[in-house]
Amino acid sequence: SRGELSPGTEAPDREALMQAIESGSPERLATLLEYGERVECHACVPLLERQLLESDDALVREMSAWWLRRRPFGFAAVMREIRTVLATDADPVRRARAAEAIGAVMDPHGVPHLRDALGDGDARVREAAVRGLGRINSPSGNEAIVQAFADSEAAVREAAVGQVLYVNFFRDHDSLIGLLADDALEVRRRAALALGTFRVPEAVPALDAMLRSDEEMGRQAAAWALGRIGTSEARAALRSITQADETSPRVWDAIEVARNM
Repeated sequence: SRGELSPGTEAPDREALMQAIESGSPERLATLLEYGERVECHACVPLLERQLLESDDALVREMSAWWLRRRPFGFAAVMREIRTVLATDADPVRRARAAEAIGAVMDPHGVPHLRDALGDGDARVREAAVRGLGRINSPSGNEAIVQAFADSEAAVREAAVGQVLYVNFFRDHDSLIGLLADDALEVRRRAALALGTFRVPEAVPALDAMLRSDEEMGRQAAAWALGRIGTSEARAALRSITQADETSPRVWDAIEVARNM
């Protein structure tokens, strides 16, 4: 009655699992890996490890990590090899995928390795490392996420500020306020949204300045954040903007919404 005996939903044998893995097809993997979660297939482990590092399909890599982290045997050895790839492989794509894999298995023991990867010379690796820290969601990784706020590449900074709304116990609000002056619009926008979500009153002066001088999307984010913070100073900043000051209908709508929060 619950569907377990429906055609095609029975647990696959090891040969079928291996064929699906080797095919590299996300559709076949999605069909078989879930139903083969408890199938003991030691020969599948190295095949899935290879997919973690070599598949160009993000869904295949994600499903491979999902199945591997449920293996009572073989998982530790796979992680040792993945960490070695992250630290020593000459190919930055493989290093980035290794960082992604460490995050995907959500093992707190991977935090030191991802923290070290923030010093990698390739921005793709650093971005994957900071996203991995967010997925692991260990308080021990929060300091490393803040470290990535100062990365030379905007994509890495953007990834870092994007993690703060997903991790637990993030408290370094001062570092977020500093990002409101970042060179990249998306970094400033995300920082404003995070400060509003956290309701950080100390951010009001910087958000006020952002509301008056940033690009349109930045001004919209600043208005929302001020409304969300909701202190008397934040509301005064919103009231001080007139339609003569703000000519964008989108930003003006955001200001009116923020005033009514």
